[in-house]
Amino acid sequence: MPTFEFWYDETYTYKAWFDAENREEAERLLEQVQKGEIDISQLPEFGNKDKGYEVSFEHATLEEN
Repeated sequence: MPTFEFWYDETYTYKAWFDAENREEAERLLEQVQKGEIDISQLPEFGNKDKGYEVSFEHATLEEN
């Protein structure tokens, strides 16, 4: 039986929050997350909520392997 492969994309959307003394500190902390210096879960009092999920299949990429 042949094997087939294809590409697909998944997008998870979240709303997140964390504590900071002020906007400057919040920006600095987000910058650290963006640079990979800290994990998002290390933000002070970090929380998040799943807002949505989307999947897209690329039928044109289907090919026999």
